[in-house]
Amino acid sequence: MKQLINLSVLLASAFIAQSTYALPEDISKPLEIQANEAFFDQNTGEAIYKGDVFVKQGSIEIEAQYLKVTTDPQTRQFSELVATGKPAKFSQQIDWNGNMVISQGDNIHYLTSESKLEITGNGYLNRMKNKITADYILYMINDGTFSAQKKGTGRVSMTLEPQEAEKTK
Repeated sequence: MKQLINLSVLLASAFIAQSTYALPEDISKPLEIQANEAFFDQNTGEAIYKGDVFVKQGSIEIEAQYLKVTTDPQTRQFSELVATGKPAKFSQQIDWNGNMVISQGDNIHYLTSESKLEITGNGYLNRMKNKITADYILYMINDGTFSAQKKGTGRVSMTLEPQEAEKTK
Protein backbone atom coordinates (compact mmCIF):
# COMPACT_ATOMS: atom_id res chain seq x y z
CA MET A 1 0.00 0.00 0.00
CA LYS A 2 2.85 2.40 0.87
CA GLN A 3 4.41 1.77 -2.56
CA LEU A 4 1.10 2.65 -4.25
CA ILE A 5 0.90 5.91 -2.28
CA ASN A 6 4.54 6.76 -3.13
CA LEU A 7 3.86 6.04 -6.83
CA SER A 8 0.74 8.23 -6.74
CA VAL A 9 2.68 11.09 -5.14
CA LEU A 10 5.48 10.70 -7.71
CA LEU A 11 3.02 10.76 -10.64
CA ALA A 12 1.16 13.75 -9.21
CA SER A 13 4.44 15.61 -8.69
CA ALA A 14 5.53 14.86 -12.25
CA PHE A 15 2.20 16.13 -13.59
CA ILE A 16 2.36 19.31 -11.51
CA ALA A 17 5.99 19.99 -12.48
CA GLN A 18 5.23 19.41 -16.15
CA SER A 19 2.36 21.90 -16.20
CA THR A 20 3.96 24.76 -14.29
CA TYR A 21 5.32 26.66 -17.30
CA ALA A 22 2.31 26.75 -19.64
CA LEU A 23 -1.05 25.10 -19.93
CA PRO A 24 -0.47 22.09 -22.19
CA GLU A 25 -3.76 22.32 -24.06
CA ASP A 26 -3.25 25.94 -25.21
CA ILE A 27 -1.47 24.94 -28.41
CA SER A 28 -4.25 22.52 -29.38
CA LYS A 29 -6.99 25.16 -29.10
CA PRO A 30 -8.25 27.04 -32.17
CA LEU A 31 -6.57 30.35 -33.03
CA GLU A 32 -9.22 33.08 -32.84
CA ILE A 33 -8.22 36.38 -34.49
CA GLN A 34 -9.98 39.73 -34.74
CA ALA A 35 -8.60 42.67 -36.76
CA ASN A 36 -9.60 45.61 -38.96
CA GLU A 37 -8.14 43.93 -42.08
CA ALA A 38 -7.26 40.34 -42.95
CA PHE A 39 -5.54 38.55 -45.83
CA PHE A 40 -4.96 34.78 -46.13
CA ASP A 41 -3.13 32.80 -48.81
CA GLN A 42 -4.13 29.13 -48.58
CA ASN A 43 -1.29 28.08 -50.90
CA THR A 44 1.50 29.49 -48.72
CA GLY A 45 -0.28 29.27 -45.37
CA GLU A 46 0.44 32.92 -44.59
CA ALA A 47 -2.12 35.25 -43.08
CA ILE A 48 -1.71 38.98 -42.46
CA TYR A 49 -3.87 40.94 -40.02
CA LYS A 50 -3.78 44.73 -39.58
CA GLY A 51 -5.30 47.22 -37.17
CA ASP A 52 -6.29 46.50 -33.56
CA VAL A 53 -5.37 42.82 -33.82
CA PHE A 54 -6.51 40.56 -30.99
CA VAL A 55 -5.58 36.87 -30.84
CA LYS A 56 -6.80 34.22 -28.42
CA GLN A 57 -5.67 30.58 -28.27
CA GLY A 58 -6.60 28.89 -25.01
CA SER A 59 -5.13 31.12 -22.31
CA ILE A 60 -2.75 32.82 -24.77
CA GLU A 61 -3.65 36.38 -25.78
CA ILE A 62 -1.81 38.63 -28.23
CA GLU A 63 -2.56 42.29 -28.98
CA ALA A 64 -0.84 44.11 -31.86
CA GLN A 65 -1.28 46.51 -34.75
CA TYR A 66 0.12 44.00 -37.27
CA LEU A 67 0.24 40.20 -37.15
CA LYS A 68 1.64 37.64 -39.56
CA VAL A 69 0.63 34.01 -38.98
CA THR A 70 2.49 31.22 -40.76
CA THR A 71 0.73 27.88 -41.08
CA ASP A 72 1.97 24.66 -42.67
CA PRO A 73 -0.45 24.24 -45.63
CA GLN A 74 -0.22 20.43 -45.41
CA THR A 75 -0.77 19.92 -41.68
CA ARG A 76 -2.63 23.20 -41.03
CA GLN A 77 -0.55 23.60 -37.84
CA PHE A 78 0.46 27.11 -36.77
CA SER A 79 4.24 27.40 -36.76
CA GLU A 80 4.92 31.07 -36.19
CA LEU A 81 3.25 34.32 -35.22
CA VAL A 82 4.97 37.69 -35.63
CA ALA A 83 3.28 40.63 -33.91
CA THR A 84 4.23 44.29 -34.20
CA GLY A 85 2.89 47.22 -32.22
CA LYS A 86 3.72 50.08 -29.89
CA PRO A 87 3.68 47.85 -27.93
CA ALA A 88 2.70 44.36 -29.08
CA LYS A 89 1.56 42.28 -26.08
CA PHE A 90 1.62 38.55 -25.25
CA SER A 91 0.18 36.87 -22.17
CA GLN A 92 -0.38 33.26 -21.13
CA GLN A 93 -1.57 31.45 -18.03
CA ILE A 94 1.35 29.29 -16.87
CA ASP A 95 -0.24 27.06 -14.26
CA TRP A 96 -3.57 25.88 -12.88
CA ASN A 97 -3.34 28.47 -10.06
CA GLY A 98 -3.92 31.30 -12.52
CA ASN A 99 -0.34 32.63 -12.57
CA MET A 100 0.47 34.51 -15.78
CA VAL A 101 3.40 35.49 -17.93
CA ILE A 102 2.89 38.98 -19.36
CA SER A 103 5.19 40.47 -21.97
CA GLN A 104 5.36 43.30 -24.42
CA GLY A 105 7.71 44.85 -26.94
CA ASP A 106 7.84 46.51 -30.34
CA ASN A 107 8.03 43.05 -31.98
CA ILE A 108 7.02 39.65 -30.64
CA HIS A 109 8.06 36.51 -32.51
CA TYR A 110 6.28 33.38 -31.23
CA LEU A 111 7.56 30.05 -32.58
CA THR A 112 4.83 27.62 -31.57
CA SER A 113 6.67 24.40 -32.48
CA GLU A 114 9.62 25.39 -30.27
CA SER A 115 7.50 27.10 -27.58
CA LYS A 116 9.84 30.08 -27.92
CA LEU A 117 8.96 33.75 -27.53
CA GLU A 118 11.35 36.46 -28.76
CA ILE A 119 10.65 40.05 -27.73
CA THR A 120 12.59 42.87 -29.40
CA GLY A 121 12.54 46.63 -28.92
CA ASN A 122 11.48 47.97 -25.52
CA GLY A 123 11.01 44.43 -24.23
CA TYR A 124 9.34 43.64 -20.92
CA LEU A 125 8.51 40.28 -19.33
CA ASN A 126 6.78 39.59 -16.00
CA ARG A 127 6.57 35.99 -14.80
CA MET A 128 5.37 35.30 -11.25
CA LYS A 129 6.63 38.68 -9.92
CA ASN A 130 10.01 38.28 -11.65
CA LYS A 131 10.44 41.19 -14.07
CA ILE A 132 12.91 41.89 -16.83
CA THR A 133 13.33 44.77 -19.28
CA ALA A 134 15.73 44.74 -22.24
CA ASP A 135 15.95 45.41 -25.95
CA TYR A 136 15.91 41.64 -26.57
CA ILE A 137 14.30 38.93 -24.42
CA LEU A 138 14.19 35.22 -25.28
CA TYR A 139 11.62 33.29 -23.22
CA MET A 140 11.41 29.49 -23.45
CA ILE A 141 7.80 28.75 -22.55
CA ASN A 142 8.12 25.01 -21.82
CA ASP A 143 10.86 25.31 -19.21
CA GLY A 144 10.19 28.85 -17.96
CA THR A 145 13.70 30.15 -18.67
CA PHE A 146 14.60 33.48 -20.21
CA SER A 147 17.65 35.42 -21.29
CA ALA A 148 18.02 39.08 -22.16
CA GLN A 149 20.34 41.50 -23.92
CA LYS A 150 20.47 45.26 -24.15
CA LYS A 151 21.39 45.87 -27.79
CA GLY A 152 21.52 49.69 -27.70
CA THR A 153 22.65 51.92 -24.88
CA GLY A 154 21.74 51.06 -21.33
CA ARG A 155 21.55 47.75 -19.53
CA VAL A 156 19.30 44.80 -18.83
CA SER A 157 17.15 45.40 -15.75
CA MET A 158 15.87 42.47 -13.73
CA THR A 159 13.88 42.11 -10.50
CA LEU A 160 13.77 38.62 -9.00
CA GLU A 161 11.47 37.89 -6.09
CA PRO A 162 12.64 35.36 -3.49
CA GLN A 163 10.71 32.13 -3.41
CA GLU A 164 8.46 31.61 -0.43
CA ALA A 165 9.64 28.90 1.92
CA GLU A 166 7.41 25.86 1.94
CA LYS A 167 5.12 25.77 4.92
CA THR A 168 5.81 22.91 7.29
CA LYS A 169 2.96 20.78 8.50
